Amino acid sequence: MGGDWHRMSALALGAGIGSGAIDPRALTAYFLERIEAADGDRAIYLRLTAERARAEADGAHRRAQTGLRQSPLDGVPISWKDLYDSAGDVTGHGTPALADRVAQRDATVLARATRAGLVCLGKTNQSEFAFSILGLNPKLGTPPNPFDESVARLPGGSSSGAAVSLSRGLAAAAIGSDTGGSVRVPAAWNGLVGLKTSFGLLPLDGALGLSTSMDTVGPLTHDVADAAALFAVLDGRFGAGNRPAPDLEDATVSRTRFALPTTVVWGSLDPHVEAASRGAVERLRAAGCTIDETPVPEFDEAEALVGRLGPYHAAECHALWYDVIESRSELVYTPIQERIRSGAQMSATDAARARQGLDEIAKRLHARIRRHGVLIMPTVAVSPPPIADLEADFEVYRAANVAVLRNTRLANYLACCALTLPCGRDGNGVPVGLMLMAPPGDEERLLRLGRAIEPVLAGDS
Repeated sequence: MGGDWHRMSALALGAGIGSGAIDPRALTAYFLERIEAADGDRAIYLRLTAERARAEADGAHRRAQTGLRQSPLDGVPISWKDLYDSAGDVTGHGTPALADRVAQRDATVLARATRAGLVCLGKTNQSEFAFSILGLNPKLGTPPNPFDESVARLPGGSSSGAAVSLSRGLAAAAIGSDTGGSVRVPAAWNGLVGLKTSFGLLPLDGALGLSTSMDTVGPLTHDVADAAALFAVLDGRFGAGNRPAPDLEDATVSRTRFALPTTVVWGSLDPHVEAASRGAVERLRAAGCTIDETPVPEFDEAEALVGRLGPYHAAECHALWYDVIESRSELVYTPIQERIRSGAQMSATDAARARQGLDEIAKRLHARIRRHGVLIMPTVAVSPPPIADLEADFEVYRAANVAVLRNTRLANYLACCALTLPCGRDGNGVPVGLMLMAPPGDEERLLRLGRAIEPVLAGDS
């Protein structure tokens, strides 16, 4: 049985713990052993929290024995991105420049997960300061995408280790963060479900920042049901009021309506990505979904505004990390330094104008979605390039970062929540994702829609 635990969903593992079929102590030991065997160079997990994990598994075992489990995921081991504080451990934002930073207390979302009984396996790799969508980290190592065995390709970022910890069976689920697509891009390229939550919905206390106006917490999981369960945990629904988890029962494609944008997001796609994405859309139509094509001018407006005034989140990142960048620049990858320093070039007036302008555009987009249906589009326009190509050429790195960000960052600029689901493979066997986008606060709606279309996208319906 233990030989298959890494292939099981988090909820299935939790159910096994609840029934007595799985001992959470053995489950945690199983994952720790797999990590030691597969990640000796610590490119996936920067740090294990093995002592904490074993102690938490002991507690989960006692609760299971006495019928006092705290949630359906009590005793399930998961990974945490290296920007979430865990008390007494280094939380280093994926950079050697913060290697001596020891957290004094748990991040709020980690504390909530602990109260719900989840087991913290350790801290996963990421792009430095979370400021790249590619997952490349020459300073600490880049975990390669596991789906192309012949070429070491990018894992996606910035939650690179989070995604690879799950796709390689080194955790039952993973917690990442999303400022421009950092949950959804690695989820898409690793065949996972990734939920980008609404800004401000989940607390960022104890989470190292990139943007004070766009950072969000989000889970990466094997399926939508796991994403809903993790969302409920992170939202504090267990142990404090016991609000119900999102209801996914009887989710169906019948009478399901989507809007397919004809603006920006379906253009300039990698041919294999386009084939997989359009094939998925046609399967949804055949299964009974209504999918109407519609222009979304707000996408063009947002891109034009940011292009004219500048990426204001870079100014926010510069304000947060300027001192570290300048005092320890030799410890930070040069393209990351450049991106952070670019924030100094933006005036406070332009930053405020960008935020205000995007707020107005977002209101129009949200109204459009409510009229025409949740938006559906490719998560990423391109497939992951080889790691070596980007390490060798900064211009290739910059161009790839822009191309990969194009679709996902629209949800962050325009204050939406979003969900990516696997929908096929590219020519190298690397997964392709399909993304749903909705107004803020519509996470439960997205999760129900995702659960309804999941078997169709997987070819199980």
